[in-house]
Amino acid sequence: MGSLLRTYGWPLTSLIVVLVALWIGGMIAAPLLTMGERSLVHVDRGNALGLTRNDINRLSRDIATVDYDIDARKKELADLTKQGGADAAGGSGGGGMLVPGLGVPSVQDRAEEPSASPAAPSAPLLPSFGSAAPDDRTPEALRKEISDLEAKRNSHETQMDALRQKQARLVEEQAGAPHYSLGNYSTIEPLHLKIFLKTILYATLVTAIAFLVCYPVAYYASSLKGALGAGLILLLLVIPYSINELLRVYAWVMILAREGVLNSVLEGLGLVGGEPPQWVASNNAVFLVMAYAYILFMMFPLMNTLGTLDRSQVEAARDLGASVWRVHYRVVLPHAKPGIAMGSIVVFMLSAGVITVPDLVGRGLHPDWFSQVIYRRFFESGNWNQGSAYSLMLLFSCIVFILMVLGVFRVSIREIAR
Repeated sequence: MGSLLRTYGWPLTSLIVVLVALWIGGMIAAPLLTMGERSLVHVDRGNALGLTRNDINRLSRDIATVDYDIDARKKELADLTKQGGADAAGGSGGGGMLVPGLGVPSVQDRAEEPSASPAAPSAPLLPSFGSAAPDDRTPEALRKEISDLEAKRNSHETQMDALRQKQARLVEEQAGAPHYSLGNYSTIEPLHLKIFLKTILYATLVTAIAFLVCYPVAYYASSLKGALGAGLILLLLVIPYSINELLRVYAWVMILAREGVLNSVLEGLGLVGGEPPQWVASNNAVFLVMAYAYILFMMFPLMNTLGTLDRSQVEAARDLGASVWRVHYRVVLPHAKPGIAMGSIVVFMLSAGVITVPDLVGRGLHPDWFSQVIYRRFFESGNWNQGSAYSLMLLFSCIVFILMVLGVFRVSIREIAR
């Protein structure tokens, strides 16, 4: 602080301190604290209370359906009883259906009518739909159905009472439960835990691939005598990354798709016959695209560190008879440890938290990444509390990885910053 005051004075130093405080508090601390608070509020979305409410709603619909059936049967029984009384009183056994305005004459009426002439055909009678087949809906059968439905309704009512008592008990337990808990961490699904561990392994593999690709190029670029050669290599590396990341990912999708550029070239060379392979149907394609997407984050720290290497040490090791592998293992790699650590940390964190690459490259054809699980928790399930817990789990794993890298390479934050 004293050096800042001596260099910039009180006004500018105060402005710098305020801006740094706003940056740390507003962009780092506030989001992390909010996410941490959300992760400690456990909302059991697949809980017994929600299932009980669903059972109550479903049982209410079943009771309403049974009530409707009972009313329909009672009405049918009343109509049948009324029709039976009318038939007994009238003594008429005709079962034909009468249409208003059209009468069907009885036998006596037809006997009194004069016989029709042979040329005039007799008027056809309407078909008797009701007497085509005997009706088996007897009052006794309807009464039995009504009795069975009422017994079913009583059973549903008994179940409803039990569910309402269970609901009241669960509501009381939920009200008495502690507000903050580790439920979002302790109730992680076994499948999600498996995906989380695999994602850590996948991100480590992507980091290793990026290092193996970048190290030879960085060593060669740093060994060039003039600035023109190193600048040309750097320019060739940077130009492709001036394109938007989504466009670069889609370009790889078009290359690796079943009908893509790679299969077309292989078919033209006669190396692939019949049905071409689906390159995006595994995590190998995701590893390749990620290594390409984040290669510069490994390349720049390595080039920066290897650029400070004293080449006389390499020449001395060769003069002493050391092989190429021994020179790199004993001279170059120990000097490049800060750059390797910095590149590994950045590439690992980006790979572990990326969503675009695994979601676009062969979506649904390869195993999920934990970032996809987090995305679905936030934006599809709407479970922000568990999504926050999953995000903090991924953040903690990245912190552990950083500490492990610093311990393995025996470098400090100060050395990485240089």
